[in-house]
Amino acid sequence: MSSQGPDLGPRILDLGSIPSGSASAPAPSHSAKQLIGEYVAACAHRPPEKVLGHLGREVHQLLGEDIAADHIRAGLDRLRTKGLSPSVLPSLVNEAMNATPPQANPRTPHRAWTNSADIENAHGGEL
Repeated sequence: MSSQGPDLGPRILDLGSIPSGSASAPAPSHSAKQLIGEYVAACAHRPPEKVLGHLGREVHQLLGEDIAADHIRAGLDRLRTKGLSPSVLPSLVNEAMNATPPQANPRTPHRAWTNSADIENAHGGEL
């Protein structure tokens, strides 16, 4: 035996191995890499690497919160359409998940111009 103690093997963990056994969490159905790939494919021109890296981190964090990939896709679509910073992606995903559709307005909508020659139809008898 050496003075340094027993040899415990290499100190580097093999990150390429898939954990075995029932204690491991199920693999996510969508990855950040896959969603970013879809985002890039929808862009007219490939975004800069720094933007994609930031976007990848945001998507990875959202997936880690168990947010549905469809909500993230909707947020990515809004981000691409509006040309916004990747840091607003969580807000756009929240908007996609929780925005309520506008309610029908029971009041008559405002009309900017009406034909005053036909007062009854123009003002609905409200004069």
